[in-house]
Amino acid sequence: MKMKLQSLFAGNGRWSARLLVLLIGAFVSGALAQSTSQGRVLESKARHLGDTVVKDWPETTAEPEGLKLELRFDARSNPAEVVLAIQQRDVSSPWKLRLNDQLVATLKRNGEPRLFYYPVPPGTLRHGQNTLTIDSGGTDDIVVGPIALHDRPLAEVLDLQQVTLSVADARSGEPVPARITITDLQNELVEIFNAFTNETAVRQGLLYSRGVETWIKLPRGEYFVHATRGMEWSRAQARISVRKDQVTRADLRIEREVDTTGFIAADTHIHTLTYSGHGDASMEERMLTLAGEGVELAIATDHNHNTDYRPTQEKMAVSQYFTSVTGNEVTTAIGHINAFPLDPKASPPNHKLGSWVQLVDDMRAKGARVVILNHPRWPNLATSVFTKYGLNRVSGDFREETNVPFDAVEVANALTPQPDPLYIFQDWFALLNRGHKVAGVASSDSHTVGEPVGQGRSYVPSATDDPARINVADACNRFLRGQTSFSLGIFTDLSVNGRFKMGDLIPARTGNVHLRLRVAAPSWVTPRRALIFLNGRQVAEKPVRAGSPRRPTNEFIDFLLNVPQHDAHLVCVVLGDGVPHPSWPTSDKYTLAATNPVFLDADGDGKYSSPREQAVAKLTRAGISTDHQWEALAEADDVIAVQMLSLMREHWPESEQKTLETRMREAAASRPLIRDYLEYPLPPIRLSAGQLK
Repeated sequence: MKMKLQSLFAGNGRWSARLLVLLIGAFVSGALAQSTSQGRVLESKARHLGDTVVKDWPETTAEPEGLKLELRFDARSNPAEVVLAIQQRDVSSPWKLRLNDQLVATLKRNGEPRLFYYPVPPGTLRHGQNTLTIDSGGTDDIVVGPIALHDRPLAEVLDLQQVTLSVADARSGEPVPARITITDLQNELVEIFNAFTNETAVRQGLLYSRGVETWIKLPRGEYFVHATRGMEWSRAQARISVRKDQVTRADLRIEREVDTTGFIAADTHIHTLTYSGHGDASMEERMLTLAGEGVELAIATDHNHNTDYRPTQEKMAVSQYFTSVTGNEVTTAIGHINAFPLDPKASPPNHKLGSWVQLVDDMRAKGARVVILNHPRWPNLATSVFTKYGLNRVSGDFREETNVPFDAVEVANALTPQPDPLYIFQDWFALLNRGHKVAGVASSDSHTVGEPVGQGRSYVPSATDDPARINVADACNRFLRGQTSFSLGIFTDLSVNGRFKMGDLIPARTGNVHLRLRVAAPSWVTPRRALIFLNGRQVAEKPVRAGSPRRPTNEFIDFLLNVPQHDAHLVCVVLGDGVPHPSWPTSDKYTLAATNPVFLDADGDGKYSSPREQAVAKLTRAGISTDHQWEALAEADDVIAVQMLSLMREHWPESEQKTLETRMREAAASRPLIRDYLEYPLPPIRLSAGQLK
């Protein structure tokens, strides 16, 4: 039968059909030729759908052709399954594929050009003219085409064969939830077919399961199969050969390599498509990913929604693997703010309030005990909330007068690219120096199945290691007291003088403290350096003798640190290599871990005074003379001197402000921290007549 082909592009009122498009590249043509050896070409060209000019797609036009593709073609009805083969690129939102107004599939998400196959159920096609449409489900631009129709079932088109997978604990032999990654021999992710979707979460080259036997299908060929369970477990690998009419098995064994006894792994920033409205992880899939990544305290933080995981957790039979907490990422024009725990039946916090203080007060009124400012440098440095408010990254002042009502700030976010691993640490240190006692946390911010939930996590001291019996109230207290460490692939813990831990006040009048830093990582993560920061300034560094590629790291690193005569906060940071492997890829080229501060009482008064409080004390002792105050600044530690400058700008008489400006510029020539302070935004001179604070 001779096929009639008509291609009609229907736009959003601004776009009309385009008669000319660029011919596709050779790599697309090759893929199509392979896929259409026994199929019919419905569309031979690559089509750009969307509403934005994209100039770097060589196979199609820079100008989009509309938000909808409509193809009309003649065919016969299909009493059995047939298959559509579609070349596509950059699909990140739910574009719908329909035949004759019947939904066939949502386009699979992908980045670089790939050929995907979509089974068409029996009875979908009809005799005569048929209509294929691809409709926009979002605002992203995509490329679709060439498109071919195969009149055979998917199993025949791809020569699919059965593969049986299982993952077990190498020590107990019991099945264990895990992330299974399947690649070709070049470590490229491959498509997985015929997985049981009610028992697994499946994406390109990726499958989460409970570890029990799981059946999938793959085309004949050679593959690598990898199993992981987050950063505390080993990574197993098997090479399999998938043959015709032969069941292939991959029975993988993994074991715990990082001992975190006394701590539970918490992810405070997690999303679902179900309630956040973007990403791709359904509630059911999210339960499997949490179990498969070893997250033990899961804080649900969908956008402006109080999400309760517990009913789905029970339905999916994964309650033994983690404790869940209802939270909310209150998504506002002045930042994204996590609040937990919340009542899932209550109204969510008001995301339209106009200040941080109002927002956080409302969250606490609705029951939240822990409030975290998320990704403060997202979506980029120029437009982030810290930039909007004009954070001075040395003094911790804001250009716009504002309070900092948060309990913690997200110092590391697994999905927010940050090439400099210490960049947000500097923001955090500045806030601590300013006197804001905010803890640091790390999180995954996972929105999809493929983004490893728990890749960023915080480690919370716990009286139980049973993930189903975590005391949520106690965990909240630990966050509030700063007793947690946080991680992107590396675990760390700290003891000071043999008995003090993170968040503690430490007597330090002897002039030195002994630090013992534990660094632990699985065999597939490589820690490199351990750094010590005193009031945000690096004062020590040692290498980490990382485990060999086949052995995990578990090292104790000792530091004998001379401390100043004034109080200070102390933070330890561990930096390591990124993970490029497709089984657990990191978004940046590093891994890290960090402790929350310990607080040194160097003056022996039984309490900790921040650099800001010490600056107030020094200026008060100097009296009202601006010359005496400047003399006191000249003798002060640089961190404290910056806080003194901040106070002087606020309190010196207007007649002295030009003198202060001159003195600051002169001091900057020999004191780099003062120079850095002057390079960042400075708050307006307020000339307060009130008490120094």
